[in-house]
Amino acid sequence: MTSTITPPRPDGSAPSPAHRDVDGIPRLMRPMVDFVARIQARLETKLLAGFLGISVLMLALGIVGLLVVNRMDAQVDRLSTLQRQSDNANHMLYSITAQSHFRTMALLTGEPVWTDKISTAKATFAQLIEETEVIAVGDHGDLFNRLRTIDERYAEAGVRVEALQAAGDIDGALRAHVQSEHEISHELESPLNDFIGDTEDLVAAQIDGFAGDRRFLRIALAAFSVMSLGGAIALGAVISWTVIRPVRRIDHALDTLANGDFTARIDVPNRDEFGKLSDNVNRASEQLETLYGRLETVNRDLQAQVDEQVALLERTSQLRRYLSPQVAEAIVAGDRGIGESRRAELSVAFVDIRGFTALSEQSEPEEMIGGLNRFLTVMTDIVFKYEGTLDKYVGDALMVFFNDPLPQEDHAERAVRMALDMQVALVELRTRLNEAAQMEITAGVGISTGFVTVGNIGSPSRMDYTAMGNHVNLASRLADDAAPGEILITERTLALLPPGLVTTEPAGQRNLKGVQRPIAFYRIV
Repeated sequence: MTSTITPPRPDGSAPSPAHRDVDGIPRLMRPMVDFVARIQARLETKLLAGFLGISVLMLALGIVGLLVVNRMDAQVDRLSTLQRQSDNANHMLYSITAQSHFRTMALLTGEPVWTDKISTAKATFAQLIEETEVIAVGDHGDLFNRLRTIDERYAEAGVRVEALQAAGDIDGALRAHVQSEHEISHELESPLNDFIGDTEDLVAAQIDGFAGDRRFLRIALAAFSVMSLGGAIALGAVISWTVIRPVRRIDHALDTLANGDFTARIDVPNRDEFGKLSDNVNRASEQLETLYGRLETVNRDLQAQVDEQVALLERTSQLRRYLSPQVAEAIVAGDRGIGESRRAELSVAFVDIRGFTALSEQSEPEEMIGGLNRFLTVMTDIVFKYEGTLDKYVGDALMVFFNDPLPQEDHAERAVRMALDMQVALVELRTRLNEAAQMEITAGVGISTGFVTVGNIGSPSRMDYTAMGNHVNLASRLADDAAPGEILITERTLALLPPGLVTTEPAGQRNLKGVQRPIAFYRIV
């Protein structure tokens, strides 16, 4: 806002009347502005009267909007019911398919768990029929009775198959499953697919119903908005000019304060809220003169804190490159550094990937690197899950150690659990890699526990946070010696595991390169 008010003179005299009357009020509005200004009422009373008229218009608009919203709520509820109806139908389809799959597995494996799953799927299907019939929207005739009838035949066919299975006639049970039970499942799927299609049509029709309501709401909003805007502009202009003159004097004073002159003081003729406001501005200018000096000190302290936080973030970023997030955060928050070398008992694990070397010879580089990165991503997530320190990637192998830099009393258990999780995850990952590359990807894991040297090792221009020693070499030899999918551990690692965690068998005593005495190894079975 541009000021047109001359500040108080140093000698205390008031500005000339010519300066005071330069207020910029439009000529046509001046009579109404003067009339409102002369009303004996507080400023908030005048504002309240003006806003009351606007509120009436807003209330009417709100009522119209409420009616439309209530209608839309009903449509939303109907859409939600239709969505639930569609979801239930899809779950019933899944239940039918699952029963057929479970039956096949029960006949092929003979395990009773699959029969239990069939019973659970049948119960789920029956429950979904009852639930969907209660909430069903639209005219679906005798669909649910027909589904129950077919489901009863489906159950009878299943009883015959189970009888043949119990009699030991697996081939006969398989034929009965394919010829009767499997065919009846298709009879159940057909009306369900039609039911889903009808539900989707109802959803589309319901969505179209929103269009009319939206058009009506837009028209109502436009009409009431124009009326509200016109009234608000006229009333707001009149009221605003009744206060603009003292505001401009205060604005001039604040402009002076913004330019750094904290000695400026103002005097306005108002004996209302603006008189009190001018007093507050004068007090503020006095306080600002004192606080400005303090602010410079605060800024210096704040800059120091920012620099400290930036340094902390840089340390955290560096640690995250070779530590799990939990370990990195703990080290940054604590007082212990990671730079000094020391002797410590660690559990070291090597994960040796088999299959990528052959894959690199028969695949495009992009395909081979993509598969390797996918494998390393999954394996790294498992390392961080058990708060292991990821030492390095050695080609297509990983080196991980536990119990440093943070102590872990169960470091051997963490290493073994990590290896078990990796072998489980590799089963699913191997399936996807096989489909893409027609190559069998496996991994051998070796774990050794003992005292090694750990710390920053390297040159001033290139340092690695790593572990070195016989047990590191021993873990690497074990990984090389492990068969695909095998986990080999040392006797010390086994002794530190809680009872019952794993089952092992002796793998003999072997003389490995670099190890002076025969070492007893154990295979996790």
